[in-house]
Amino acid sequence: MISWCALALCVSVVLASNITVEQRILNLEEEYTLVVTPSIEFILQFVPNEDQAEFPSRLWVRSVGGDTSRPLLLTARTKTGATTWQLPYQSGSMLMSELERTLCWDGSPTDAVGAPSECEGAGSQRGFTLHLASACAAPLTVTLRAAPARDWLLGFQARTTVTATQTGPAVNYYDFIPGQNSVRLIVESEDEVCATISVQRYTVDLMFVCPLAETIEDIDLTTLRMTVMRSGAVQLSVRTTIHLYPMGFYVVSLVRPDDAACSGEPAPEDDWLLEAALWAHTDRPSPPATLRQKTFTLTVRASLSRAQYMVGAGVTVAVFLLFYAGFAALVLAQRWPACARLTAPRAVLADAHKSESGALSEGVSVTGVTAETGVTSVTGVTSVTGVTSDAGTPVRTARRRRGSDATFDSSDASDTDSEEESPAVTNDTITNNMIANPTASSSAANPTTSPGTPGNHGAASPPDRANGAVTEGDAIERSTVQEETSRPFGLPARLHVAALARRGRRVLRARSDRYLHTLYTVAVFYALPVLQFVAAFQVMLNISGSLDMCYYNFLCAHPAGGLSDFNHVFSNLGYLLLGALFMLQLQRRKRNRKRAPRHEEYGIPAHYGLLSSLGAAMMVVALLSASYHVCPNSLNFQFDTAFMYVLAVLCMVKIYQSRHPDINARAHATFGVLAVFIALVVWGVLGGGPLFWSVFTVLHVFTFLLLSLRIYYVGQFRLEKSSLAVAARGLRARPLYTPRLVMLLIANAANWGFAIYGLLTHAGDIATHLLNVLLCNTLLYIVFYVLMKLLHGERIRWYSWCFLAAAAACWVPALYFFTSGSTDWSATPARSRHRNHECRVLQFYDSHDLWHMLSAAALYFTFNVMLTWDDGLSAVKRTEIAVF
Repeated sequence: MISWCALALCVSVVLASNITVEQRILNLEEEYTLVVTPSIEFILQFVPNEDQAEFPSRLWVRSVGGDTSRPLLLTARTKTGATTWQLPYQSGSMLMSELERTLCWDGSPTDAVGAPSECEGAGSQRGFTLHLASACAAPLTVTLRAAPARDWLLGFQARTTVTATQTGPAVNYYDFIPGQNSVRLIVESEDEVCATISVQRYTVDLMFVCPLAETIEDIDLTTLRMTVMRSGAVQLSVRTTIHLYPMGFYVVSLVRPDDAACSGEPAPEDDWLLEAALWAHTDRPSPPATLRQKTFTLTVRASLSRAQYMVGAGVTVAVFLLFYAGFAALVLAQRWPACARLTAPRAVLADAHKSESGALSEGVSVTGVTAETGVTSVTGVTSVTGVTSDAGTPVRTARRRRGSDATFDSSDASDTDSEEESPAVTNDTITNNMIANPTASSSAANPTTSPGTPGNHGAASPPDRANGAVTEGDAIERSTVQEETSRPFGLPARLHVAALARRGRRVLRARSDRYLHTLYTVAVFYALPVLQFVAAFQVMLNISGSLDMCYYNFLCAHPAGGLSDFNHVFSNLGYLLLGALFMLQLQRRKRNRKRAPRHEEYGIPAHYGLLSSLGAAMMVVALLSASYHVCPNSLNFQFDTAFMYVLAVLCMVKIYQSRHPDINARAHATFGVLAVFIALVVWGVLGGGPLFWSVFTVLHVFTFLLLSLRIYYVGQFRLEKSSLAVAARGLRARPLYTPRLVMLLIANAANWGFAIYGLLTHAGDIATHLLNVLLCNTLLYIVFYVLMKLLHGERIRWYSWCFLAAAAACWVPALYFFTSGSTDWSATPARSRHRNHECRVLQFYDSHDLWHMLSAAALYFTFNVMLTWDDGLSAVKRTEIAVF
């Protein structure tokens, strides 16, 4: 009774408003033309036959006439829901008068997701109803056609070609095979028309999803999506934390109205309003002559199994644990006498058990000299701890704090509290003697050495000099002094390590350890916000569904747990394990040095604090690089490169410190420079342009030129008018240190080349550009150091050559994989996907993963080269070791 009353009410409303409703039953796969007016509406029922009912229906409608304020309204009703569209409608800057939509489909006449519903009648029919109504006073001609979407199913391991237009998205469906937990969807295209690929659920909580999101606005709000030009991929699982696809998923391919979202370039604005104002043209935007369209190839492939995950991760762990096994094997092999002779250090040792009074009579016990290089092999050496008077009684030396000017670098102002032995001579005397005669400076800096010790090359005063007579030697010495004082900054013609290693062991150790302590502090305060930041990015990715937020290599991104790209995070394990191994090696070497102390006048001073900071920085790189790869993008790229800058700079500082212990850069100054680097990178990433590149180029060239003068003049050059004048006169004269000058000229040429390249190209990836500059300078310095050792006849031990060969063998392919890349965060997400490629090793790792693993091994071998390449100088006096 109630239903009849409602029907009578509807009929009375229709009659009162003078609206005629026509009902028609239409067939699929036939085209119809209707005229819709404000007084004539249509209710069209499309009933598929048995064959057509196996597929969802795709509706195409085109209208002639109307506008966006008084459009044609279309309402499609199915068993699972209803949706409404209008014609014409605005799509970007264009006015569209046609559309094509795929209607909801429940999969079978009975409910596919649960028990049969009581609302499902025995005679219910499949199909849909379309209601057409217009508010436009003029008649509208409507052409429509409904057809089954027979190509909508995606097969497993099969390529499906689909075509989408700006008005008609392509909709496809994939149903998981029984027992299948996850698949990988691959999207390919031959053209560069910008499109969006949306992945939508088939059901939510056992209810069909209806209607489908087929517009830009709906897709950008609710679905898992990505912009695509030539390629794209995503892994989809039956069960995940956020996106669940228990009954399969829809793939909606939608062509965007312009390429702005993919190219990053703004779309040209429509100037119809300007034309209307100038030429009195009142026509609004008209439909385009041709619709934008794009052809896709969709492929559903198998994702990795749990066993493949285990193999990929297990092989990586095993490879890096082999380094630990090799280290343990070498330690055990040194217990074998034959192997011990090959690796044992040939060094002059200081016997700590000798007393002060007996030290002078013990001398040096030399057991052998190698014929090839003349390097003395010493098994027991006593260090002299006292000065003996003429009467033979020991004279206790005064213990005092070293002054800030008691070093070759007069600008050095050490604030250390360390104390050391010093004779009753003034600092000025020591400094002047050192400049005049760098060989004698060793005795001045180490006054505890007696004439019988290895550190003394002096002899008793000749009788003529004692009587005040002027000899020929005095005249030669005076002329030599005059010649040296005429050189820039009073520098000697030949520098030796003894002249630049006058600080005590405790002072140098304190300075070197300060690098490690500073690095720990910076790492803690830098890494904690990074972890919070990237965790927030991963949560935003899961919630928003926008795959454009993170720049993955989607063709080789394997999710695991809460990570969308597990393999790129896990491949950083090498930095962590090998950095820890290097620090373990340093601890062992320090312990051995402590058990058998070296004579302070022999060999290169050890800087274990700075070497330890290299290993620690390598471990921090593992943490930050892994954090970056949780969600890589332009906002957090500096997380990946920040401590790579630290590694490169610390390597150069370590190499320079080997031959310039007293005038090396301090820890706070070094990390201050690194802070400037980070600030420049942030500026370049967020606001790079002509102004930035101009400032960056000037700073790059000026800073390196200033640093070159500082290095060439052994720390004596300052940015002052007098220093500039002295440096200019020195450069116009004959080069004082030719090898050093050649190295600096080559380095300047390389850096000027980088600066000009950056200025001309305005590279968008400033972080990688700066990293390339630092890596190039580091590698140049390593090559220069090795060449200078060979030119000076210094011996490099065989195991150092092995480390050097291994480092080169790892650096070459590592840099190749780094430059090839698999993503480009400086481009748009769609263009970055052009560089995506399939996995190359174990179906688990891509080129960037290989960069992680090979560069970790290369850094480890490089650090071992810097640790051992001066082992051959352990028995050479510092007065005979050249500075370069």
